[in-house]
Amino acid sequence: MKMTKLVLGTVLVAVVEAPAVLAAQSTASSGITGDSTRTSQMEPHAMPPVLKMSPGLMQELDTVEAALAYVPADPLLKGDLFGFITRPSDKGVSWLEKAARLRLGATYTIINQYATDTPLGVRHNQASGRLDFNGNLAVYDRESTSASIGLLIRSGTNIEISQQFNLSDKMGSGVFLNSLQGGGEQRPITLNIFYLRQDFLRKRLSIYVGKVHPNQHIGLSLYNGDETTQFLNGVDSGNLTVPYLGAFAGGAAVEYQFTSHLYLHSVAVDTVGGAQDGIATLVDKKYFEATELGWFKGKPGSGFQSLRLAFWHDDTKDLGSGHGVAFGFDREYRNGLTPFGRVGFATDTGGLIKGAGSLGITNIKPFGRRGDMFGAAMNYMEPNHTGRHHESLFETFYRLRLTNSIEMGPDLQVSIHPTYSVKPYTSVLPSARMRFIF
Repeated sequence: MKMTKLVLGTVLVAVVEAPAVLAAQSTASSGITGDSTRTSQMEPHAMPPVLKMSPGLMQELDTVEAALAYVPADPLLKGDLFGFITRPSDKGVSWLEKAARLRLGATYTIINQYATDTPLGVRHNQASGRLDFNGNLAVYDRESTSASIGLLIRSGTNIEISQQFNLSDKMGSGVFLNSLQGGGEQRPITLNIFYLRQDFLRKRLSIYVGKVHPNQHIGLSLYNGDETTQFLNGVDSGNLTVPYLGAFAGGAAVEYQFTSHLYLHSVAVDTVGGAQDGIATLVDKKYFEATELGWFKGKPGSGFQSLRLAFWHDDTKDLGSGHGVAFGFDREYRNGLTPFGRVGFATDTGGLIKGAGSLGITNIKPFGRRGDMFGAAMNYMEPNHTGRHHESLFETFYRLRLTNSIEMGPDLQVSIHPTYSVKPYTSVLPSARMRFIF
């Protein structure tokens, strides 16, 4: 009964909120990430530039995006409630890509989350929405070199409650039960990503400078890395033992493709600034640095495999210095079943998490439906000395591609002993999620 109310509540909120959001967005996404005729397995920040594909070796992320561009949305319903907006806007953005080599996209995700048990005096539910607007401009494209500019703007708001409220924080969780919000208050508008990407050696070498997101380069997974369409919790949206993996801050990244299967990625970002800040805090000389050696084979939808090993070090303003190691794998089978795992270990300083692990499975074409996705995972987290309990979390979800522009589905979490709660307890969190693709 509570789940039924959650779903109905989410649909009602969506009906009320969506027209205003749709009216405010005159652009539709195109190419891979947000095109309403394509599937969507990548995070919004991964929108690729409009560049010619290299005839030689391709970067891992470019290879993945090129493959996903040919996977249809496969909606359950052929009609589209918002087709009168998405169809002409898709055509407009398609023209913009050809005329100006500018790629734009947007998604709006609504989540209605309920906790069966909370600390005394804490409300049990939270409804919120997040708008992701992203773009990529190809500056130039030559045979050996190219350049592009990437952009991501986000806006997160609670619906009919205080913008300072965060259910995950109030419950004392250390794993971010809702990564759409993350930790802390909602941010009405933030410039999360704004970088220049410069490619060399026929796109085998890429350098990013500006405001970057480490998880775009380190620890990225197609199957447990996107809170808008996959797992909501922080362990399955990134490795929490890598403290600034989910940051959006000033810095730089380098990607080099050794062979068709082996790559090396490195990133360095400011640990003082955040999504709501500029790059002025770079002068504080407090940085997070990470390097990942990775191997992949195949393409998404046809037996994609990935192994990732990362090492990191950081200097912070409040948590001291630390270092650690993280490992992750994905193994997609041709029937759609994809086991995955993450594990990480870190020092007691430099971050809040000493150890974390996740093991789960997804199905990228349940019931033969390429636009849908199912997932289930169990994870475990050990905090540093500031935490009270070792926290565990089970999560499962189903994502239905209802129409070309609408995804929806249930999510269920079982939170066991939230790490910062005074007393250990267990809470069940059923949620309903809906996403609009423009």
